[in-house]
Order: sequence, then structure tokens, then C-alpha cells
Amino acid sequence: MSKLNLPTKITVTRIFAIPLIVVLYVLQCEVHNLICIATALLYIITSATDFVDGHIARKYNLVTDLGKFLDPIADKVVVLTGVFIIADGGMITVPYVAMICGVIIVARELIIGLLRQIAAIKNFVLAADGLGKAKTATTMTAIGTLLFVPCGGTFGAVVMWLGMAELIVATVLTVWSGVHYVVANKALFAENKPPSQDKADEVSSDDNESSADKEEK
Repeated sequence: MSKLNLPTKITVTRIFAIPLIVVLYVLQCEVHNLICIATALLYIITSATDFVDGHIARKYNLVTDLGKFLDPIADKVVVLTGVFIIADGGMITVPYVAMICGVIIVARELIIGLLRQIAAIKNFVLAADGLGKAKTATTMTAIGTLLFVPCGGTFGAVVMWLGMAELIVATVLTVWSGVHYVVANKALFAENKPPSQDKADEVSSDDNESSADKEEK
């Protein structure tokens, strides 16, 4: 990692923190409360680095192609890992809420990922989406809150309802930002004829005009 600048190192560290979060979650049955708190705090710290690396990169002009490639990947891994943990751990007791929110969040990430692949193939520059950052921040906040639920007691019940409310808001933002992103980049779906076809159409048009002129004569 010696050749990586500071923001990219932070991004890579965020990715490497995910397996540790999963291990801590799995170990909760052994040392319950302490591991529960450690899991939640590590997830919150990991999520916070998403904003730290971006701020440093922009402030000190350290934006790189590798960083732009890794940052969205790290964001998706952090969010999706948290969603799967919440669903697996049954941290929301209201039926189907975690499942519905999780499916919507995962579907949005897949659709936007496909959109970016199409844009890369067409060399199309996608319009920036400020709602995406708000969606990511809200989702990470909700997951970080819900990871305290296994601590149990009154505290666990309170954070469950708080986290569920945050997750619902995050899901609404997920749909809103996804639709906004697609609409803002609707030009990506325009059918562009290859240059050879355009020339063929021009030749055909010229031939038709010539034929019409001869008929008039």
C-alpha cells in the first residue's frame, strides 16, 4: 500500500474492515454484549471513513482513478454487508420490514451498477447525484443503530424502533435517488446510429432528392 495515497489507503482499509465486522457479528453468541458494542462501533467507524477519504482527496487534490474506482465499491460492500447482517440477525421484529428494505436497497445497487457499466461501454459521462450520498449516509446510520439491538433490554428495544425508522427513510431515499439518477442520465439510453449508418442515410436522402429533381424536369 506504499504507492497508494492517504485517501485510497483509507478506502482500502474500509474494505478490509468488512470481514472483521462479519467475524465479530458471528462471535456475538460467545461474548454477547461486549461483541455487540464492538461490532456496532466498528461498523460506524468504518462507515465514517467513507466521508473522511473523500474530504481529504478533494481538499488536497489527491483524487485518483484508483480511488474513484475503489470508493463506490467500498461503499456498496459496507452497505450490503450491513443489510445482510440486519436481515440475518432478525434485528427488526416487525415482520417483513428488513426483508423489503433490504431487497429494495440491493436492487437499487444492482441497477445503478449496471447503468454505470453501460455508461463505461458507451464512454458516457454520468451526471453527479447528490442524493446518492444522502442515501448512503442515512443507510449506514440506520445499520449502525440497528447493530446495537442485540445488546437487549430497554436500550435494544429503543434502538430497534429508531433504527427501523431510519432504515425506512433510507429506503425511500434509495428509491428516490435511484429514479433521479436514471432520469438525470436518460440520454444514456438514446439510440445512437453508428457513423456508417448516418452516412448511408445521408446518401439515400441525396439519391431521393436527385430522383425527385429528375422527375420534375
